[in-house]
Amino acid sequence: MWFGCLYLQRCICCPTFTSANMNLSSNHAPSIVDTVFHRSRMSMVLLWLGLFGAPAAWTAQLLLSEPIAAYACYPYRTPLPAPIWNGLPVMLTTISVVCLAVALLSGVATWISWRQFVKGHLADEARNRFLAKIGAVSSFIFIVAIIFNICAVMLVPPCGPWF
Repeated sequence: MWFGCLYLQRCICCPTFTSANMNLSSNHAPSIVDTVFHRSRMSMVLLWLGLFGAPAAWTAQLLLSEPIAAYACYPYRTPLPAPIWNGLPVMLTTISVVCLAVALLSGVATWISWRQFVKGHLADEARNRFLAKIGAVSSFIFIVAIIFNICAVMLVPPCGPWF
């Protein structure tokens, strides 16, 4: 569906679009001929996903797993020898694997965005290349952190002490 900007010579809300870029044929919705703007928008989405995806996945893993495990083992401030739910390790492993998949997706997005900005020499491309490198480092660190949390879930008994 097309909202606004149809009959203007120069679009106010989208300064990169002009009537020369649009197909204004009758009985058809206008289509954008120049897709450079959309490609750059998509590459920025990949860049931000690569930069913040893995830390968000690790944070989600901690914010979901820890309260569930705490409630299953200490429901009323009294420690239990076994969790309330029999499937607690399966739930925690599922949460961790989903978060690992999101973090790996973030790493792939970082790789794709870094490959897009490798050959650029403009100031914006240098900035984006730097952000992609930082995203790669961040994704690697948080993927390792998620893997360590998965190892803890699989190796430590559900309601047992850590030490």
